[in-house]
Amino acid sequence: MKIFFDLDGTLIDSKKRLYNLFCDLVQENDLSYDEYWNLKMNKVSNYDILKDKYNYSSDKVENFRSIWMSKIEQRKYLKYDIPIPGVGNFLRSLSNKHDLYVVTARQNKEGVLWQFNRFGWMNFFKNVLVTEQKRTKIQLIIEKVEQNEEIMVVGDTGKDIICGKSFDAKTVAVLTGFLNYQNLVEYKPDVIVDSVLDIKI
Repeated sequence: MKIFFDLDGTLIDSKKRLYNLFCDLVQENDLSYDEYWNLKMNKVSNYDILKDKYNYSSDKVENFRSIWMSKIEQRKYLKYDIPIPGVGNFLRSLSNKHDLYVVTARQNKEGVLWQFNRFGWMNFFKNVLVTEQKRTKIQLIIEKVEQNEEIMVVGDTGKDIICGKSFDAKTVAVLTGFLNYQNLVEYKPDVIVDSVLDIKI
């Protein structure tokens, strides 16, 4: 089986990176880490937070978005990312039986490879697929699968589930990322698990 894993929120806990960048960019921020992520996991976007809580104009929100995108994958922030507990051993074991891929909407493949070397994950994956904001996950996956091939797509967002369903793949949603159970279930994944460690193949 070929298994395609999303990265942020699925294999990596990147919540601290995103929160710290938000704090750096929004000087008036008074949301705690838990308060911020409670909003985000209930599908409240940064746009909505800035408009509704801090009265940002549309121009100011757009400026925030531009700076956010330019900084979010800088190594000073990537250093905040940590693997989901136990995921290294899980990937090592799984890679002995299946072909593993990462498919992520990151902008920069170099940063992903830097993290994989840091975590000792490079040998677990057949390929690391990065959209670089130029292609979609669907476009990247379609190049790696053949007709009627058994595949699984694992992710933490509705977009990941929609992507998997476009291939008639088995879809697995994890609760380690950016949406809670109530929001994930709306996308009708085949299964919802607490983390990738709970996947049964």
